Amino acid sequence: MAVILFLERSDSTAMPSADDRLTNVELLLTHLQHDLEQLSQVVFRQQAELDAVRKELTLLDSRVVTLSEGSETRDPLDEKPPHY
Repeated sequence: MAVILFLERSDSTAMPSADDRLTNVELLLTHLQHDLEQLSQVVFRQQAELDAVRKELTLLDSRVVTLSEGSETRDPLDEKPPHY
């Protein structure tokens, strides 16, 4: 959230001086740099999480393929019932 501060002056109707305006711009820049760093960290963490989810999805996909291939080669009628 950007914050713009205007330094108090004795004459409230006068425009801020160039120094005051520069100070305000510097403060705004500092806040924006902080916000950018926070957003960058969030994106980095999300990318790591996304990579982990993709890896897990790949593993699950290969397990599904393996299980589906294995079920085609087995005939359930040839298997012994569980009580044997």
